[in-house]
Amino acid sequence: MKRGTLVYDPQTRKVGEYQARLGPYALLRPVGGGREWEADPARIRAATPEERLSAGVRAANERSTGRRVFRYVPYSIVQDASAQPEYEARCVSGDDEDCGARSGPCAHPTEVEEWQRQHTQETRHTRYRRSFADYAVLERQE
Repeated sequence: MKRGTLVYDPQTRKVGEYQARLGPYALLRPVGGGREWEADPARIRAATPEERLSAGVRAANERSTGRRVFRYVPYSIVQDASAQPEYEARCVSGDDEDCGARSGPCAHPTEVEEWQRQHTQETRHTRYRRSFADYAVLERQE
């Protein structure tokens, strides 16, 4: 394929100018300029006259108005129900340096509190750094 040939990429549903072959990909640039993208060379095809015209008109409109369309898609961040959160504590008491004893990952904060009580009884240490970790997912709001 020759550099500058207008091709249609069905994966992105865009017309682009063929630039070069880059490893297993074809490198395409938007009509009128812009950021290049990689496409599967086996799937791209020569753009139809209608697709070339449409891409040219779109590029001319963007040049003349200087406007671009940005789409906002709202998401919510929620705790992943399929993964359990973890609680942990580390003893940071000590005369010269931190004790460093750890509770290890626990499934519930009461397990960490019980470990702290036992460690305090054994060592008289009273200062702990507690950690909470969970998994979050972004859910698209409709």
